[in-house]
Parts: sequence; C-alpha cells; structure tokens
Amino acid sequence: MATINLKIAELRKRKGITQQELADVLGVSFQTISKWETGVTMPDLSILPTLADFFCVTTDELLGLKALEGEQYIPSNKNSNTYWNSQLEYLLRTRKQMWNIDYIQFLIEKVWNISKPINILDCGCGYGFLGTILLPLLPDGSTYTGIDFSENLIKAGEEYFSNTNFKANLICDNVLTYTDNKKYDFVINQAVLRHLDNPKEFLMKMILLAKDGGIVACIEVSRPIESDGLYIKGMDYSYLCEKGGFYKLWDKELESQGRDYSISMKIPDMMKQFGLKNVDVRLNDKVSFITIDDENYDQIVSDFINSHGWHEQLLDEDDDKKIEFLINHGMDKKDADEYCKKQKKIARFLNKNKANLTYTHILGLMISYGRK
Repeated sequence: MATINLKIAELRKRKGITQQELADVLGVSFQTISKWETGVTMPDLSILPTLADFFCVTTDELLGLKALEGEQYIPSNKNSNTYWNSQLEYLLRTRKQMWNIDYIQFLIEKVWNISKPINILDCGCGYGFLGTILLPLLPDGSTYTGIDFSENLIKAGEEYFSNTNFKANLICDNVLTYTDNKKYDFVINQAVLRHLDNPKEFLMKMILLAKDGGIVACIEVSRPIESDGLYIKGMDYSYLCEKGGFYKLWDKELESQGRDYSISMKIPDMMKQFGLKNVDVRLNDKVSFITIDDENYDQIVSDFINSHGWHEQLLDEDDDKKIEFLINHGMDKKDADEYCKKQKKIARFLNKNKANLTYTHILGLMISYGRK
C-alpha cells in the first residue's frame, strides 16, 4: 500500500466527473470510490484495466508507477537562494577534495599564462572557495570578487576572508540581474551551470562582465565520468556504476525545466558561439584514493559519507516522497525503487565499514575557457 500512489482522484478531476458518476460507470458505491482515492482500500486487480481504459491511461500510470502524461512537473529547487542558504555544510565538505593545488598552479602559470596581478570575478561563488585556492597562487596584488544570491554563504565567506590578508569582496546578488560598470580580467564559476534553468543566459552574462581580452572559465562536473567514478572495495563496481532511470530523469529535467546535466560537454561550443576566442578544455587531474593509512582519514570519510547523503539516518527514512519525486521527474517506479534501495545499500556498507574503508573517487571536473 505504501508504494502505490493511485491517481484515481486526479484522473477523475481531469475528466470533470464526480465520485458518484465514476461509481455508476463501475457499478460500485461512491463510498468505494472515496476509499480508493484516500488509500483506505485498493480496487480489485480485475477492475484496474477497466479503470485505466476509462481514463485512457496505462495501468502503470493509474497506479502511480509512472508519471501521468501532462502531470504537473515539480521543479528542482536548486536554482533558488532558499536551497543554497542551507548548503554551507555540504559545500565545505565537498570542496575540500576537488583539487590538487599543484594543478591549479599549472593552470595559472602554464595554461592561462597569468604573470601579472589580475582582478577575478567568481559568479555563483558560494562562500568564496575558488578565491581561497586561487589568491595564494596568483601574483601579488590580485583581487577576488565573488557574487552569490545566498545570504548565508556570502556571510560565511566574509568571515573567512576577514581573517586573511587577501583582497576579497563578496557581493550578495543575483548574477543575472547584477549591474556593474567594472570589467574583470578573469570571470569564472565552478559547478554552477549544472544547477541552473538558464545556463546559456548565465554564461552570456559572465562574458559581458569580462574585459576585452579577458579570460572566461567554467568548471563543471562531467556526469558520465562522475557516474562511473566511484569504486568502493567490497562492493560490486558495476553495481555502483548503474544509472538506472537517470537518463530519463535528466531528459525530463532538461525538457521541463531547462536544467542540463550534460552542460559540461556543451560549454566549449557555447563559448565559441558567443564569440570567445582560443576556446579550449582541460580535465581536472584530481582523483581521491582513500585508505585507513591516510592522514585525517576519519574526517575525510565522514565528509564523503555525509556529502553524498549516505549517513545512518538514511536507513530509517521513508522513501515514498522521494520515489514520487523521481517518478515526477521521469523515472518509472522500478527505477525509482532501485535507486532508493541502492542508496541505502551503499549507506549501510559505508557505515558498517567506515573504520576501514578503501575507495577511489573521481568527479571529472571539465575546465572550459576562452578569451573575450
């Protein structure tokens, strides 16, 4: 019962009929219809095909195992400051393991050929993470400006930079509506476009804020690499790499919301279309190989588990709402069920063995850049 989400009430209202009218068609009482709609009882299996035919839907759609055609789509809220205001802990945990510092230095000195002080603008900066790793490596006199619409993240960044000697200016504003006559030598973002409903508009605004001859760079996770980028000793690697219905979910989110999980692969072409010159792409070399021998092992593993939502509380969570959301976003019931089971299986294994784990993890950060 808990895994079935009958759509009789919604279908009946779409058709514009009352419970009594539906009851008359099926030869039952309107009280029976009411019990079906409230989940008190279920229709007999023999009547399901009749109900499905009457409403011109499949049995899977009737049972809520698949989204109804034209069913109202519930957008992801990752494009809102309300969501990101609560994500400081997540960002602090995940950003620590994203970069090798020597690779950033290589990008600065050998790829971008930065030898003089520059003014950086970080669009969708969060708490200013990129500033914390770029400023120590850039020529003295370089400045960092970050823009983000999350008040909480900006406040956290201001507290951090207030205890340093770096020139940092954090602004709480929406990049898309932000106005500034100043142009920057280097305009950058990290893991922003994948969360947006309008990534092209965001990139165009970044280009607008760059000086002529300035660099525009976008750092985004490659979803194919990320999806195949986790090995946990003691678990089946092919099982960890299974994507289930995620391609359906990604297609649905792109169609209904504009949120594009393949954006990392498209950015170089977008940059070229928008007039940037010398467009090129690099792949971040960071791969995390973690064993019990690593310094700060306990903290690293704790961050890894919690940032992915594989904490012990997950094992006690009710999956019904999550499954309903996944179905609404394009998965079928089987894929949504399997995804939730997989998340709990991983969480159970990690928490049982967290005192002695070995795992390899790669995000596949693609670094696309060009000159205005």
